[in-house]
Amino acid sequence: MTRWMRNRLGGWGAVLAVAVALAGIALPAGLRAQAPPTGSPVTPSRAANGTSTGSAAVDHPADKVPPVQRLSFYPHALSKQIEEKVTVGGPEVLDRALKTNLEYGQDVRPMNASPDHPLLPKVRALLRDLPPAIHTLASRYVAAVYLLEEDWGTGTTEGVQDADGRWQYTYITLNVTALTRKANAWATWKENSAFRQQPGYRVAMTIQPSGGDTLENALQFILVHELGHAIGLGLGVHGFWDEEVMPEATRNSSFIAQSWLPDGKGWFASKYAERFPKLVQARFYRFEQAPLTLAEAEPVYRALTQTDLPSLYGVTNVFDDFAETFAIYVHTRMLGKPYKVEVYENELLRYTYTSCVVANTCPQKVRALEAVLK
Repeated sequence: MTRWMRNRLGGWGAVLAVAVALAGIALPAGLRAQAPPTGSPVTPSRAANGTSTGSAAVDHPADKVPPVQRLSFYPHALSKQIEEKVTVGGPEVLDRALKTNLEYGQDVRPMNASPDHPLLPKVRALLRDLPPAIHTLASRYVAAVYLLEEDWGTGTTEGVQDADGRWQYTYITLNVTALTRKANAWATWKENSAFRQQPGYRVAMTIQPSGGDTLENALQFILVHELGHAIGLGLGVHGFWDEEVMPEATRNSSFIAQSWLPDGKGWFASKYAERFPKLVQARFYRFEQAPLTLAEAEPVYRALTQTDLPSLYGVTNVFDDFAETFAIYVHTRMLGKPYKVEVYENELLRYTYTSCVVANTCPQKVRALEAVLK
């Protein structure tokens, strides 16, 4: 998740007890516990749009950028493989995380994970085993992956500014305290967070076959979503989510333009807002405060199949549109894993949702992603 979204996922964005519950997809630093209204700026798991030349221009004075968000803080990072950059947070990382939490009204004070935490080698292995093309991009644009404890949310992607003031790089934090669910239980929990409970109705999500339904594979999906934010920013698919003024890379993104329109207020609104008003009400990590009820899940997912948006989470903002398209593409097409949502009424299966990325019903968006990843 990014700070803007703080749909705080992955995952803004993995995505957060409310804090820990945000195990939703890694969120960019700007997206924490609750997503802002759809179309309003959200810090994603900080995602970007397409080419390195499209990175956001500087709006933040250099003296106000925390050290941990400067590339000079990571002198050898760009020469390392992504798995070599996994470590525990230091004081600068903790200070930035705390300030972010306080900005969102959460007095949540993270701690460093133990240097011998059992998830450290697992995270390194998951990153080492990424598909080669994704591994290369992740190694290029991610400066560090930090493991924290007792943070707010599951995963966050923060921007990192280079010496020329461009927001092209990122670092990712993972809250190991929140990483307790196996893959399908985590995905189901996250998806249900967008709906108020309704007797007789439930939603179940599958992202792993029974033999692969492990905590490690939940972490894999969260990481891939967060990497979507990092790679989107690095490649210039969109600009930095925390800029005060919309960056040119975001404003002129051909990827964003497929599903979003300028709202006349300096941001974007979904192209589907008028046609499917219920669909664009989706807000994750709201649970009993969610605008939608589980009784509305079936028509909402049916409406989603008539769009080119990759998932219900991807409906919430432009950054998660790209990160989810990226994550589902890598997850299903490159790693061969399942991705479906089932809607039940009185334990009878009423509807099975399949992402347009899987069903190949948004070919233009998939082609755009593939062109970026080449």
